[in-house]
Amino acid sequence: MVIFLLYTIVAWLANASLVKILHISIQQGQLIDTLLNYQAKLKQWDMDGRLFLSKAGGYCEVCFSHILTFIGYWIYVLFMNTIADVWVTDFVTTWYWVVFGNIVWYLVYVSIGSMLSLYFITKLFEK
Repeated sequence: MVIFLLYTIVAWLANASLVKILHISIQQGQLIDTLLNYQAKLKQWDMDGRLFLSKAGGYCEVCFSHILTFIGYWIYVLFMNTIADVWVTDFVTTWYWVVFGNIVWYLVYVSIGSMLSLYFITKLFEK
């Protein structure tokens, strides 16, 4: 279980760091904006009423953090079950506790991961 928690902490930190880097990169004049004209696309999505795309794409820091943590969760699940071969419900034997444990772990992981990512975006390195 200690190995599982260590992998999870590393995953949370890696996800939050990637979210921070991506958030910086989509800002006006930065790498992704320069290469893909990203800010213009965000503005166009907003003007077209495609709120999910505009908010999750970067107009809303909470939404941006959450969508990337959601995607990161599934990468984490894949990694933990294939490469690390350890999971939160490994020692659970009945199917209903496995389902319950996975639902609770999803909520815990994504909640903590989203807030950590949001903290990295809004407060990390702020004076």
